[in-house]
Amino acid sequence: MTLHMKDAVDQHIHYLRMTGKSNNTVSQAAYKFARFQQIMGDERTLDDFKTRQDIIPYLGALRSGGCQPVTINNYLSALRGLYDWAIAEHLVTHNPFHQLRVKVTARQASEIPSPRQLSAVIEAIDSPLYRTFLTFQLHTGMRINEVRMLTCDAINLKERIVYVLESKTGKPRKIPLNDQIYTVISTYLDEERRLVDSPYVFPSARGALICKTTINRHLTTAAIEVLGYPVTSHTLRHAFTTHLYDKGVMETTLSELLGHAEPKTTRRYIRVRENHLRDAVERLTLD
Repeated sequence: MTLHMKDAVDQHIHYLRMTGKSNNTVSQAAYKFARFQQIMGDERTLDDFKTRQDIIPYLGALRSGGCQPVTINNYLSALRGLYDWAIAEHLVTHNPFHQLRVKVTARQASEIPSPRQLSAVIEAIDSPLYRTFLTFQLHTGMRINEVRMLTCDAINLKERIVYVLESKTGKPRKIPLNDQIYTVISTYLDEERRLVDSPYVFPSARGALICKTTINRHLTTAAIEVLGYPVTSHTLRHAFTTHLYDKGVMETTLSELLGHAEPKTTRRYIRVRENHLRDAVERLTLD
Protein backbone atom coordinates (compact mmCIF):
# COMPACT_ATOMS: atom_id res chain seq x y z
CA MET A 1 0.00 0.00 0.00
CA THR A 2 1.36 3.35 -0.99
CA LEU A 3 1.58 6.42 1.23
CA HIS A 4 -1.41 8.62 1.91
CA MET A 5 -1.07 11.90 0.03
CA LYS A 6 -0.87 13.84 3.30
CA ASP A 7 2.07 11.75 4.56
CA ALA A 8 3.84 12.00 1.22
CA VAL A 9 3.40 15.77 1.18
CA ASP A 10 4.77 16.08 4.72
CA GLN A 11 7.86 14.08 3.77
CA HIS A 12 8.35 16.02 0.54
CA ILE A 13 8.04 19.38 2.33
CA HIS A 14 10.67 18.20 4.81
CA TYR A 15 12.87 17.20 1.87
CA LEU A 16 12.50 20.67 0.30
CA ARG A 17 13.53 22.33 3.57
CA MET A 18 16.50 20.03 4.09
CA THR A 19 17.77 20.64 0.54
CA GLY A 20 17.88 24.40 1.10
CA LYS A 21 14.74 25.64 -0.60
CA SER A 22 13.69 29.13 0.53
CA ASN A 23 10.89 29.57 3.05
CA ASN A 24 8.80 31.20 0.34
CA THR A 25 9.27 28.25 -2.03
CA VAL A 26 8.35 25.78 0.70
CA SER A 27 5.32 27.86 1.72
CA GLN A 28 4.04 28.05 -1.86
CA ALA A 29 4.55 24.32 -2.40
CA ALA A 30 2.65 23.51 0.81
CA TYR A 31 -0.22 25.74 -0.32
CA LYS A 32 -0.42 24.05 -3.73
CA PHE A 33 -0.38 20.56 -2.22
CA ALA A 34 -3.07 21.55 0.30
CA ARG A 35 -5.23 22.84 -2.55
CA PHE A 36 -4.84 19.52 -4.38
CA GLN A 37 -5.82 17.55 -1.27
CA GLN A 38 -8.78 19.84 -0.64
CA ILE A 39 -10.09 19.26 -4.15
CA MET A 40 -9.28 15.56 -4.53
CA GLY A 41 -9.80 14.41 -0.93
CA ASP A 42 -7.64 14.10 2.18
CA GLU A 43 -7.71 10.29 2.27
CA ARG A 44 -6.30 9.70 -1.20
CA THR A 45 -2.97 7.95 -1.69
CA LEU A 46 -0.14 8.62 -4.08
CA ASP A 47 -1.06 5.53 -6.06
CA ASP A 48 -4.64 6.70 -6.59
CA PHE A 49 -3.39 8.95 -9.38
CA LYS A 50 -1.82 6.92 -12.15
CA THR A 51 -2.90 8.55 -15.40
CA ARG A 52 -3.69 12.02 -16.69
CA GLN A 53 -7.34 11.03 -16.73
CA ASP A 54 -7.17 10.77 -12.94
CA ILE A 55 -6.13 14.45 -12.82
CA ILE A 56 -8.97 15.82 -15.00
CA PRO A 57 -11.31 16.51 -12.02
CA TYR A 58 -8.53 18.57 -10.42
CA LEU A 59 -8.03 20.64 -13.58
CA GLY A 60 -11.79 21.12 -13.86
CA ALA A 61 -12.02 22.38 -10.27
CA LEU A 62 -9.17 24.86 -10.79
CA ARG A 63 -10.77 26.21 -13.96
CA SER A 64 -14.16 26.48 -12.27
CA GLY A 65 -12.48 28.41 -9.44
CA GLY A 66 -11.20 31.02 -11.89
CA CYS A 67 -7.55 29.93 -12.06
CA GLN A 68 -5.74 31.18 -15.14
CA PRO A 69 -3.75 28.71 -17.32
CA VAL A 70 -0.41 30.09 -16.09
CA THR A 71 -1.46 29.52 -12.47
CA ILE A 72 -2.73 26.02 -13.25
CA ASN A 73 0.59 25.13 -14.89
CA ASN A 74 2.37 26.46 -11.82
CA TYR A 75 0.29 24.13 -9.61
CA LEU A 76 0.95 21.21 -11.96
CA SER A 77 4.69 21.87 -11.81
CA ALA A 78 4.69 21.56 -8.01
CA LEU A 79 2.77 18.28 -8.17
CA ARG A 80 5.06 17.00 -10.90
CA GLY A 81 7.97 17.68 -8.54
CA LEU A 82 6.21 15.79 -5.76
CA TYR A 83 5.80 12.70 -7.94
CA ASP A 84 9.35 12.93 -9.32
CA TRP A 85 10.54 12.87 -5.71
CA ALA A 86 8.21 9.95 -4.93
CA ILE A 87 9.61 7.98 -7.88
CA ALA A 88 13.17 8.64 -6.70
CA GLU A 89 12.15 7.37 -3.25
CA HIS A 90 10.60 4.23 -4.82
CA LEU A 91 7.16 5.15 -3.49
CA VAL A 92 5.50 5.02 -6.92
CA THR A 93 6.54 4.06 -10.43
CA HIS A 94 4.54 6.65 -12.37
CA ASN A 95 4.08 10.40 -12.63
CA PRO A 96 0.59 11.37 -13.88
CA PHE A 97 1.76 14.99 -14.14
CA HIS A 98 4.62 14.20 -16.54
CA GLN A 99 4.50 16.74 -19.41
CA LEU A 100 0.97 17.71 -18.35
CA ARG A 101 0.30 21.38 -19.09
CA VAL A 102 -2.67 23.45 -20.15
CA LYS A 103 -2.48 25.77 -23.12
CA VAL A 104 -1.64 29.38 -22.33
CA THR A 105 -3.04 31.95 -24.72
CA ALA A 106 -1.18 35.26 -24.70
CA ARG A 107 -3.38 38.09 -23.51
CA GLN A 108 -3.64 41.32 -25.47
CA ALA A 109 -2.53 44.63 -23.95
CA SER A 110 -6.13 45.81 -23.90
CA GLU A 111 -6.92 43.04 -21.42
CA ILE A 112 -4.51 44.49 -18.85
CA PRO A 113 -6.39 47.25 -16.98
CA SER A 114 -4.56 50.52 -16.47
CA PRO A 115 -3.28 51.44 -12.99
CA ARG A 116 -6.05 54.05 -12.82
CA GLN A 117 -8.70 51.38 -13.51
CA LEU A 118 -7.17 49.02 -10.96
CA SER A 119 -7.02 51.81 -8.38
CA ALA A 120 -10.76 52.32 -8.89
CA VAL A 121 -11.29 48.60 -8.35
CA ILE A 122 -9.22 48.60 -5.16
CA GLU A 123 -11.02 51.67 -3.81
CA ALA A 124 -14.30 49.73 -4.11
CA ILE A 125 -13.05 47.27 -1.46
CA ASP A 126 -14.44 48.13 1.99
CA SER A 127 -11.72 46.62 4.18
CA PRO A 128 -8.69 48.91 4.79
CA LEU A 129 -6.53 45.81 5.22
CA TYR A 130 -7.22 44.37 1.76
CA ARG A 131 -7.43 47.79 0.14
CA THR A 132 -3.99 48.77 1.40
CA PHE A 133 -2.51 45.33 0.66
CA LEU A 134 -3.56 45.50 -3.00
CA THR A 135 -2.60 49.16 -3.38
CA PHE A 136 0.84 48.30 -2.03
CA GLN A 137 1.17 45.45 -4.50
CA LEU A 138 0.08 47.66 -7.42
CA HIS A 139 2.67 50.34 -6.59
CA THR A 140 5.58 47.97 -5.90
CA GLY A 141 4.98 45.17 -8.40
CA MET A 142 5.62 42.61 -5.66
CA ARG A 143 4.28 39.08 -5.82
CA ILE A 144 1.26 38.39 -3.63
CA ASN A 145 3.23 36.02 -1.39
CA GLU A 146 6.01 38.58 -1.01
CA VAL A 147 3.49 41.11 0.32
CA ARG A 148 1.82 38.48 2.52
CA MET A 149 5.18 37.62 4.13
CA LEU A 150 6.36 41.22 4.41
CA THR A 151 7.41 42.12 7.97
CA CYS A 152 7.29 45.56 9.56
CA ASP A 153 11.06 45.77 9.87
CA ALA A 154 11.39 45.31 6.10
CA ILE A 155 9.83 48.73 5.45
CA ASN A 156 12.12 51.71 5.97
CA LEU A 157 9.85 54.75 5.92
CA LYS A 158 12.73 57.14 6.52
CA GLU A 159 14.51 56.01 3.35
CA ARG A 160 11.22 55.12 1.62
CA ILE A 161 12.43 51.62 0.78
CA VAL A 162 10.87 48.17 1.11
CA TYR A 163 13.27 45.24 1.41
CA VAL A 164 12.13 41.96 -0.14
CA LEU A 165 14.14 39.27 1.63
CA GLU A 166 12.02 36.23 0.77
CA SER A 167 11.42 36.02 -2.97
CA LYS A 168 10.55 33.32 -5.46
CA THR A 169 14.07 33.36 -6.90
CA GLY A 170 15.72 33.52 -3.48
CA LYS A 171 17.41 36.79 -4.47
CA PRO A 172 16.78 39.70 -2.06
CA ARG A 173 16.02 43.12 -3.52
CA LYS A 174 14.85 46.57 -2.50
CA ILE A 175 12.06 48.64 -4.03
CA PRO A 176 11.69 52.41 -3.57
CA LEU A 177 8.31 53.67 -2.38
CA ASN A 178 6.78 56.41 -4.50
CA ASP A 179 5.05 59.37 -2.85
CA GLN A 180 1.56 57.91 -3.16
CA ILE A 181 2.26 54.51 -1.64
CA TYR A 182 4.49 56.09 1.02
CA THR A 183 1.50 58.12 2.22
CA VAL A 184 -0.84 55.14 2.03
CA ILE A 185 1.40 52.73 3.93
CA SER A 186 2.34 55.34 6.55
CA THR A 187 -1.33 56.02 7.31
CA TYR A 188 -2.09 52.31 7.38
CA LEU A 189 0.72 51.51 9.82
CA ASP A 190 -0.15 54.43 12.10
CA GLU A 191 -3.93 54.19 12.09
CA GLU A 192 -5.39 51.14 10.35
CA ARG A 193 -3.18 48.09 10.95
CA ARG A 194 -4.74 45.39 13.13
CA LEU A 195 -3.71 45.61 16.78
CA VAL A 196 -2.33 42.10 17.02
CA ASP A 197 1.02 40.73 18.09
CA SER A 198 2.49 39.94 14.71
CA PRO A 199 5.63 40.74 12.72
CA TYR A 200 3.65 40.97 9.48
CA VAL A 201 2.65 44.25 7.87
CA PHE A 202 -0.67 42.71 6.83
CA PRO A 203 -1.50 40.16 9.55
CA SER A 204 -4.57 37.97 9.82
CA ALA A 205 -6.93 38.43 12.77
CA ARG A 206 -4.76 35.95 14.71
CA GLY A 207 -1.48 37.57 13.68
CA ALA A 208 -0.56 34.90 11.12
CA LEU A 209 -0.19 35.12 7.34
CA ILE A 210 -3.22 36.63 5.64
CA CYS A 211 -5.18 34.24 3.38
CA LYS A 212 -4.21 34.42 -0.29
CA THR A 213 -7.59 33.15 -1.47
CA THR A 214 -9.46 35.82 0.51
CA ILE A 215 -7.31 38.58 -0.96
CA ASN A 216 -8.08 37.46 -4.51
CA ARG A 217 -11.76 37.05 -3.68
CA HIS A 218 -12.02 40.67 -2.54
CA LEU A 219 -10.21 41.85 -5.67
CA THR A 220 -12.20 39.68 -8.07
CA THR A 221 -15.54 40.71 -6.58
CA ALA A 222 -14.65 44.41 -6.80
CA ALA A 223 -13.31 44.05 -10.35
CA ILE A 224 -16.53 42.46 -11.58
CA GLU A 225 -18.49 45.34 -10.06
CA VAL A 226 -16.22 48.09 -11.45
CA LEU A 227 -14.82 46.64 -14.69
CA GLY A 228 -17.38 43.98 -15.52
CA TYR A 229 -14.83 41.16 -15.51
CA PRO A 230 -12.60 39.48 -12.88
CA VAL A 231 -8.91 40.12 -12.28
CA THR A 232 -6.49 38.56 -9.81
CA SER A 233 -3.64 39.95 -7.76
CA HIS A 234 -1.18 38.81 -10.44
CA THR A 235 -2.85 41.28 -12.82
CA LEU A 236 -1.50 44.06 -10.59
CA ARG A 237 2.03 42.86 -11.27
CA HIS A 238 1.39 42.84 -15.02
CA ALA A 239 -0.12 46.33 -14.86
CA PHE A 240 2.84 47.64 -12.83
CA THR A 241 5.28 46.30 -15.43
CA THR A 242 3.36 47.41 -18.52
CA HIS A 243 2.76 50.91 -17.15
CA LEU A 244 6.43 51.49 -16.31
CA TYR A 245 7.48 50.10 -19.68
CA ASP A 246 5.06 52.53 -21.34
CA LYS A 247 6.77 55.31 -19.39
CA GLY A 248 10.15 54.35 -20.81
CA VAL A 249 11.60 52.26 -17.96
CA MET A 250 14.21 49.84 -19.32
CA GLU A 251 13.75 46.08 -19.13
CA THR A 252 16.87 45.69 -16.98
CA THR A 253 15.42 48.09 -14.40
CA LEU A 254 12.08 46.30 -14.50
CA SER A 255 13.84 42.97 -13.94
CA GLU A 256 15.46 44.37 -10.80
CA LEU A 257 12.17 45.76 -9.49
CA LEU A 258 10.28 42.52 -10.19
CA GLY A 259 13.00 40.25 -8.84
CA HIS A 260 13.41 38.26 -12.04
CA ALA A 261 16.54 36.17 -12.47
CA GLU A 262 16.27 36.33 -16.28
CA PRO A 263 15.25 39.32 -18.49
CA LYS A 264 13.20 36.94 -20.66
CA THR A 265 10.87 36.44 -17.71
CA THR A 266 10.26 40.19 -17.54
CA ARG A 267 9.35 40.29 -21.22
CA ARG A 268 6.41 37.98 -20.55
CA TYR A 269 4.98 40.66 -18.27
CA ILE A 270 5.27 43.46 -20.82
CA ARG A 271 2.26 44.09 -23.04
CA VAL A 272 3.27 46.30 -25.98
CA ARG A 273 0.25 48.41 -26.84
CA GLU A 274 -0.86 49.06 -30.42
CA ASN A 275 -0.17 52.80 -30.20
CA HIS A 276 3.47 52.03 -29.35
CA LEU A 277 3.75 49.86 -32.45
CA ARG A 278 2.25 52.64 -34.55
CA ASP A 279 4.61 55.23 -33.07
CA ALA A 280 7.53 52.94 -33.84
CA VAL A 281 6.77 52.52 -37.55
CA GLU A 282 5.97 56.23 -37.95
CA ARG A 283 9.59 56.98 -37.06
CA LEU A 284 10.76 55.40 -40.30
CA THR A 285 11.62 58.05 -42.87
CA LEU A 286 13.35 57.75 -46.24
CA ASP A 287 14.82 61.25 -46.18
